Amino acid sequence: MGFQQLFPLTDSIWICFVVLMLVLFVPILCKRLRFPQIAGLIVTGVLLGPGLCNILNITPEISFFSRIGLLFIMFFAGLEIDLEEMKRNKVWGIIFGALTFAVPWALCYISCVWLLALPARTSAILACIMGSHTLISYPIISRYGLGRRQSVTISVSGALIAILLALVVYAVMMSTNGESDFNPYLFIVKIIIYILAVIFIYPRMARNFFHRVTNSFSHFLFVMILLALSCGLAQVIGLDSIVGAFLAGIVLNRYIPKSSPLMNRLDFVGNTLFVPMFLIGTGLMIDLSGMTGNWLFLTAFGVLFTVGTFGKWLAALFVQKANGFGKNDRRIIFGLSESHAAGALAIAMGAFAGGLMDNSTLSTTVLIVLFSCIMSNIITENAAFALHQDEQGNTPYDSRLLVMLTGSNTLKAIMDTAMTLYDRGDRDMVGLYVTVNGEHAPKYMQDGKGRLQEAQEIAASADIPFVTHNRLGNNIIDSIIHASNEFESNKMLMGLPLRHSINLPYFENIISPLCDGFKGQIVLQRFVVPFNTVRRIVVLVPGPILQDDAFEKCMESIYRISMAIGCAIDFYGKDQPIAAVRGTGLNFASGRVSYNEVSETADMHWIMSSLREDHLLMIVGPRDSESHAARSFRHLYERIHMAQSDFSTMLLYPETQALKGKEEATLRTERDFLKMLRM
Repeated sequence: MGFQQLFPLTDSIWICFVVLMLVLFVPILCKRLRFPQIAGLIVTGVLLGPGLCNILNITPEISFFSRIGLLFIMFFAGLEIDLEEMKRNKVWGIIFGALTFAVPWALCYISCVWLLALPARTSAILACIMGSHTLISYPIISRYGLGRRQSVTISVSGALIAILLALVVYAVMMSTNGESDFNPYLFIVKIIIYILAVIFIYPRMARNFFHRVTNSFSHFLFVMILLALSCGLAQVIGLDSIVGAFLAGIVLNRYIPKSSPLMNRLDFVGNTLFVPMFLIGTGLMIDLSGMTGNWLFLTAFGVLFTVGTFGKWLAALFVQKANGFGKNDRRIIFGLSESHAAGALAIAMGAFAGGLMDNSTLSTTVLIVLFSCIMSNIITENAAFALHQDEQGNTPYDSRLLVMLTGSNTLKAIMDTAMTLYDRGDRDMVGLYVTVNGEHAPKYMQDGKGRLQEAQEIAASADIPFVTHNRLGNNIIDSIIHASNEFESNKMLMGLPLRHSINLPYFENIISPLCDGFKGQIVLQRFVVPFNTVRRIVVLVPGPILQDDAFEKCMESIYRISMAIGCAIDFYGKDQPIAAVRGTGLNFASGRVSYNEVSETADMHWIMSSLREDHLLMIVGPRDSESHAARSFRHLYERIHMAQSDFSTMLLYPETQALKGKEEATLRTERDFLKMLRM
């Protein structure tokens, strides 16, 4: 059996085998060669495609997975964008989108008409291809965690504007071809209705579903259904489905916390399978046979690629200079806007089918797709790496979070908060279950084993290292403190009981001894609604505050929670505490934050009475029990279990630097002694 009889592969099983092998080993090879992985997958598709080795071809299976991969790229772009940053930079997003489309469009149109002598409609469609772009290098931004940068936000917002403008101009050009009854005004009206419907209906659907259904697998399926529906509706009104995917990502942004099992599942499914399939599929669509030696074709490619790239660079340069960005931010903007992929091919194939492009022009477009994708990924990779290295200088302190687990009803809420507070630079997370020694201790120890295993599965779904510790002790507070010392934890998270149980004896018997014995940061919580359905955060900062490193770390925890939930946050306190909060320099929830000065604790009582079920109350508690701030905090604590509204509650105690000198040395000695006993 000859080579021509075996290839290209037609059997689905062998196609699956070859593609999965490529998805696994090509990124490993690219990493060793220091070549961008995304560009490597595209080049691999070109080499194995019909134009060269002819091992793989575009089959229905590859086409389907490739299409889903492109939708995932756009969906992730919407999910990871900072919505408040996007609102704050919406003007610049629109300006950049208009510039990154108009400048290349004008340059390419003039070049096609004057230099290449192409017809006006063909020139306009080629200019649309060079004016629009696909965020094919966005996975690089996600990998380096730069999705919330202002330059990235402007680039992503501009991509949506550029795509919409390209589709409108393309539709107008096709309508003037004499075969369409296209009405541009009706088209714009349908776009507005579609966007408003998704923006207003999707959040209510998501909030109700997440509130009623707690199964994380059901959450994943629900999000996929909403994604598919948004893409399908976009196609119905004449838009490309990538616009629907991007819009769905923006709308569902705040309901999918970044450090959550749901986000991890979406990221795993998308970036492990669908996105690499899209990149390989893009390469398979590029047929280089017959392109070499054709000087007219090479001239057209050189002219279009040069002027199009120059236009994109000019738009990025203007945005950089106008906003005072650094050169790496300009390279990020330029790199993200340089690539032309599935959107460009879709426009080109439509124009080819409508008779506005010949084979030579279509081949030019295909070659532009190849080189623009490679160039985009190299530029974005280098710029993102440089920015990531700069941010590494501000990496958070090395810490370990101790999570105290109790009943199964509060376990998911505890783990949601724990995964939000966990930083990728931290050591592993420790799950602790304490059983008080007694007659029923064996039964409770077995229950604790189940709780710890469940928590470990949740942490594993978010790719967080998790250590379990099932402890038997005579005193619950002593057991917690001994475990924290043993595991060298400097942050602790535990649950509060139900509202009617948060009484003064609980404060005196549990919280106060815990604050006296554990010197790290303490977070106590009680959620009455799912973590991602909270609609407002109220932070009370009673009494005078010492703005030190411990207080700033406490504010960092509040910042992480506010960004994960993505809702408005209001701070209340006297002038000095509010000034201390402002002095941290943290950009809480971007623009949706208010700082309110109140004179007396009674005013905070009035604020608490206005809270509703879907609100979260956070109180920053002082560690010194004899201070005026501690007395104010005690009054607020007493008010919690008397409030009529059953709202979520979180108490935060900054860490204290009490362990010094001899005490710290003694603690190290005790740890060493425990390690010796275990050996």
